[in-house]
Amino acid sequence: MKILSSREKKILKTRKKIKELGIFRLTVYKTLKHIYVQAFSCDGQEVIESASSLEKSIKDNLYFGIKKIDVARMVGELFSKRMLLKGIKKLAFDRSGFKFHGRIKAVADAVKNSGISC
Repeated sequence: MKILSSREKKILKTRKKIKELGIFRLTVYKTLKHIYVQAFSCDGQEVIESASSLEKSIKDNLYFGIKKIDVARMVGELFSKRMLLKGIKKLAFDRSGFKFHGRIKAVADAVKNSGISC
C-alpha cells in the first residue's frame, strides 16, 4: 500500500474538484531555482500553453541579484499574454499542493492582473 504525503493528498483533492468543474486548469510547479506554469485541458490530457523561467525571453531579462518572486511575476505575465492570444479568459488555479505564498502567489497575481479570472 502506498502512503501519500500531505502534499500529494492536496494535489489529488484539488485536481478532482477542478475536473468536476470542467474548466481549464492552470498548474504551477516550483523548484529551488525555477518556476513552471502550464495550462491543461478540461480532462487533463492536453497541455494548451506553458511558460517557465528557463525560457530565453525571460533569461535574457534576468540579471544577477533579481529576486525569485520577480522572476515568478515575469513568468505569470508571459503566460497570461499567451493565454489571452488563444482567447482563454477563465482558468482554475492548481497550486500543486504548495502553500499560496511567495512565488505561487506572485504568479497568480500576475495572471489575475492581466484580465484572466482564476
